[in-house]
Amino acid sequence: MYWFARSSSKDRRSTERYIAPHLTAYYWTGAHAQPNSVRDISSTGTYLVTEDRWHPGTLLMITLQKPATAADTRSSRSIRVQSKVIRSGTDGVGFAFVFPGTADPRDRGASLQGADQNALIAFSQWVRHG
Repeated sequence: MYWFARSSSKDRRSTERYIAPHLTAYYWTGAHAQPNSVRDISSTGTYLVTEDRWHPGTLLMITLQKPATAADTRSSRSIRVQSKVIRSGTDGVGFAFVFPGTADPRDRGASLQGADQNALIAFSQWVRHG
């Protein structure tokens, strides 16, 4: 499935990642949410360009948004996805999406409220095809 333009990364991940220059990500850290660039995305996770860093395993609710543009004046569209920090890089953080019903049983009491994988796929198709 082709979500976005293919990334030129030689990364050996289990799913292909695609660059997503038209997506913005927001998360709440206690201050005003700031827009962050989505470097790449796949059906299982994303990499955000950010100065923030968290410990691996940290759960964050991330809002992915395709803003309206001058060429496409329709309203922006967004989706909230529960995400788990899996790694940090020099320019950002890699997240794995955690969909409802897929929580690790060791995450005691974790109540997941983000979008499911089908909703994320539908959102990605809308982003790609407008």
